[in-house]
Amino acid sequence: MITLTHSLMMVAIIILIIAAARLCLALYKNWDVTIHNRKMAMLTAIVGAASIIVLVWLYIRVFVLWPGNIRVSIALLVSSVIIFLGIENSNREYRKIKERNMELLGTLICVMEAGDPNLDGHSLYVHYLTLTMYDYLPALYREQINLEDLKYASLFLDMGKLGIPREITAKPGKLTKDEMAIMKRHPEIATKILKPVCSFEHISDWILYHHERVDGNGYHGLKSEEIPLASKMIAIADTYSALTMNRTYKASLSHEDAIIELKQAAGVQLDEVLVNVFLKIPKYRIEECFKKVQEITDRYKDEHFR
Repeated sequence: MITLTHSLMMVAIIILIIAAARLCLALYKNWDVTIHNRKMAMLTAIVGAASIIVLVWLYIRVFVLWPGNIRVSIALLVSSVIIFLGIENSNREYRKIKERNMELLGTLICVMEAGDPNLDGHSLYVHYLTLTMYDYLPALYREQINLEDLKYASLFLDMGKLGIPREITAKPGKLTKDEMAIMKRHPEIATKILKPVCSFEHISDWILYHHERVDGNGYHGLKSEEIPLASKMIAIADTYSALTMNRTYKASLSHEDAIIELKQAAGVQLDEVLVNVFLKIPKYRIEECFKKVQEITDRYKDEHFR
């Protein structure tokens, strides 16, 4: 016969097992560029999960020794709930910190680009477009990309242009051959800027190869499947942004005209499958991305960044 003490003990043990699973799941979901010391993170998770497993064993031993003690059962249940809530609270706070960090980085990127009429808000727009595109990816593609890693790579794609002379990035006319050669170095410069951050090492290629073409005529000559999936996604968002945002060297296109350009570039410059994914995005969602960028860039129009 199952008594109240039996029920309380079983619930306490189940809660502890769920807590251990949540701890491991949190590590799996957060295994991205925000973890700087991966060995320590893994060790901490293993120790935490092992400690909970030991507690489960102790709970079972207590249950065997004092099977009818209601006070002991209640105490153990309360303890397991406290452990579970502690893990959940830590996970929630960590997610909030990541969100605040991303907001801060996005703002800083906008401020850095604000003085350049050809970059103003561009990186943040590419960032939002890429993340929106991720929502429409087939499940098989989403499994290949960590979303948090994609957030950072899509935001830092043009960081290397900080190392390009302003007279080149802001030039109103067509670049000369020598100027274009300098401009093509910006993905490489970006990876050099981010190199000291060891956790960014595995996404450096995403940034380095975001100007590759599927026909092999890009900056580094990679083609088709040689190009990282994330790089191909960023390339499409980058192209759409370049087509639709105001530039000193060309007139901006409407959404409809930009879509026509993307279709023409599919299979030549851009990945055809991913272009079709981008075309599935409703226009209102793309407009939402642009409004987010405007909300941030408008904050600095009265300052001396421009």
